Amino acid sequence: MNNKISNKRAFTVILVWFLLLCGFQNKGKIRYFQTQTVSFKPHKIVPIIVDFQDSTFNDTLFQIRSKENYPVSYFRKIQASVCFDDKCRLLDIVLYWNITGRYLGFEMPDGEYLSKTDHDPFQPGEYKKLNQVLADPNSPMGTFTYEQLTLQPPKNSPGVDATTSPIPPLVAEHIVQGAAYTTYKLWHFIYGRTQTEVRNATLKALTPTLMKEILASPDEKDKMWALNHINGYVELTPELQNKVVALIDDKNFSLAERAVNAINKKDLGSKTLQLLLLDKFYSTDYSLKKLIIDKLKQAPELDNQVKANLAKSLNQLNGEILSRVLDVFKQHKNLNKETLLSISELLLNENAFISRKAFDFFQNIAVKDQEINNRISKYKATQGI
Repeated sequence: MNNKISNKRAFTVILVWFLLLCGFQNKGKIRYFQTQTVSFKPHKIVPIIVDFQDSTFNDTLFQIRSKENYPVSYFRKIQASVCFDDKCRLLDIVLYWNITGRYLGFEMPDGEYLSKTDHDPFQPGEYKKLNQVLADPNSPMGTFTYEQLTLQPPKNSPGVDATTSPIPPLVAEHIVQGAAYTTYKLWHFIYGRTQTEVRNATLKALTPTLMKEILASPDEKDKMWALNHINGYVELTPELQNKVVALIDDKNFSLAERAVNAINKKDLGSKTLQLLLLDKFYSTDYSLKKLIIDKLKQAPELDNQVKANLAKSLNQLNGEILSRVLDVFKQHKNLNKETLLSISELLLNENAFISRKAFDFFQNIAVKDQEINNRISKYKATQGI
């Protein structure tokens, strides 16, 4: 019995190492890849059994892990039939995903190649085109049906059948010519159930360290995925705070907006994080200023230094931004004398909108400071209140 268990374990180890070697040795193989999300080095392969509910002949997703046990990438060995008009050919290929579910690349097993109509092998340019098509998650390929890939010939057309029918113009630019069905099938393998399983497996492995690595990816889609999976998934450690806040700038509003929303109310209890956000408030444009000040309003308690610094900048603000900042001060009471004095300076502003906003602010506050009360009285006299 023990010998059987030992033999089984030995076989499993040999199998894993064989797969590892197959996955990373590329000498003489046809392989095309995109940018990898993380910089971890591959160390081992872990098989994950999944009911993919697709037309392949296997049920295994392979997770490649680093020495630190972080996921590096995923792959599936695809063996499926590509059929049309009762004509089929075997599709034998290995597909790879980044840990965010983004397409990573493909590799042909030894001696295998992709072919077009009449079994003509793919040329290098066609492999590059396929790699490009598969890398586009927003391709119209997601809206085409299998039947729409060719124009159906008129009945009784001599010398023309469904396999040799011309490709509709809308389809043509999104497929490899002569391999419409292969392109279609591979794209749907990439963005189907497997992509969901890849992301689910990565979510189970998420840590602040892994999240920092993903945020360092050169690919924007990876960054977006990471920002969408911080809140509720990992702790926003000081190091991760810096990574997230660094993405809040005017160069890319979509990323900046996601970065702001990745921060939750609990995270805002950090004075350091509040000050980092305040620095970004000063350096960003109108749209991001609104997002940042609304985020600071969610803080359980606004730090006194943040209140003071924000109050000193009031004279440089106007319009909606000024109104939002004053709303923050209304939300976070217990304002000290220094902060209230800075706010009261707005009563002297020549802009009627700004001075009125300041006056309205003090209507619900019991003011004890004489200088502030003098400014309020002067404003009332000037306005005939």
